[in-house]
Amino acid sequence: MSFRTLTLGIITAAVITTPVLAQQRADDEATYITTFSSLTDGTAAATLVWNLHGETVAQSNALQAFLSAKINSGTDDISTRESVDFRTINAVDFMIRATPTHLMLTVQSPQETFRDAVAHLGALLAAPGINENWLKRQSHAFRSISSTRLRTPELLESELTDYALYTGDTPTLPWGSMHPEILRRPNQIILNAKDYDFGDTTDILQAGLIPIEARLNNEPIPKRRALPTGTIHLVDPNATETLVFMGRIHAFDSVTQQAQTDTLYKYMGYGPGSEMFRIVRQERRASYDPRSHFTQIGEQLAITGLSATVPSTDWPEIHGVIAQIYDDARAGKNNQQGLEDSHNAMLNSVIGDLRREPDWLARRYLELHPIEPPKGVISLDLLNASFDMNPATLNEFAKTVLPPRDDMLNVIIGGSIAPSADLRTHGFCELQIGEPLSKCLEALTQG
Repeated sequence: MSFRTLTLGIITAAVITTPVLAQQRADDEATYITTFSSLTDGTAAATLVWNLHGETVAQSNALQAFLSAKINSGTDDISTRESVDFRTINAVDFMIRATPTHLMLTVQSPQETFRDAVAHLGALLAAPGINENWLKRQSHAFRSISSTRLRTPELLESELTDYALYTGDTPTLPWGSMHPEILRRPNQIILNAKDYDFGDTTDILQAGLIPIEARLNNEPIPKRRALPTGTIHLVDPNATETLVFMGRIHAFDSVTQQAQTDTLYKYMGYGPGSEMFRIVRQERRASYDPRSHFTQIGEQLAITGLSATVPSTDWPEIHGVIAQIYDDARAGKNNQQGLEDSHNAMLNSVIGDLRREPDWLARRYLELHPIEPPKGVISLDLLNASFDMNPATLNEFAKTVLPPRDDMLNVIIGGSIAPSADLRTHGFCELQIGEPLSKCLEALTQG
């Protein structure tokens, strides 16, 4: 087992120290252990990471559902109800997440109850059985919901992300074959706490789990794909509201460009001080939820965009307003104070994630080191780039940071007004009610 410690000391609200060289030792051949110290005082967390190549959304959902059912099934000594009560009383949180290459389970609690939380989780993982009723419940909870059905910007972003990342076609493993994929030692354990002695935490978590290779690791990791350009329109003449989105999967040339792009999108659509809020909501009174999208989904990779839910009769006009907001930002017509405020908002978001979201830091780390820790210094360059970026020079670089709108995908969900000829220039696909978004994504991708 390789053991490495990364210290991220929060000095002020806007300064993070450079990561220091890690200590290391060798105990075990199966699991790598990495320790961070970024969480808020008094909190501790551990993220168990299984290397699993879930190359389809269905496989990813099934893995998460199975693991969720596993940690909610109880043991021979504790019922499901007692397990839930234990977590409530001791402020224990579990979080499950999957990517095309990893399945992650994070346990987080106050430091005074963390050892009990770890013992509880270790017992749940080592228990041989699984509650079939919970498996059915969690299979339903982790199912994919089409954005063309519920029409929320969150679901649309998720669906577009899944289309870009999950590009394989291997059949989903049956439930009976999934048990050994998870009931084995994790490939990595990522610990996070300030001024806390984890002691034998990793031994407790792994007790009863055997070091075996996963079947899913033999599957190839499919390459991601870019979103197509053009316009998708779901026609619904009975709709009174229409979801308007324009965006892309953005691969950045550097972490500096990523920080610059994040700041510009914060400027365009993050919160009450943004252009989207000021113009679309306050001046036009056209939407209650105008927003920007910037979600990191890989190393120097994010889904970016602008969206708003607007009256169906007004969507062409408001789409034009959103397009103008983007074009002005790209042209560098940005208020300097607004850029500084947006940069601060981006930094506050990063600091908040570091202090309160161990899952966020674990994902950023795994994007850089998916198999094992590096030899030497563990460095998360994105953090340094975020703080070092100068918003005073951002208008000079905006045109190179933000791509032209011709490189973006437009998605219009609801309403009967057809997109203009300009929106059809780079491809057009029309959906009927009940048809999946993937139908048009694939059609536009194939040209």
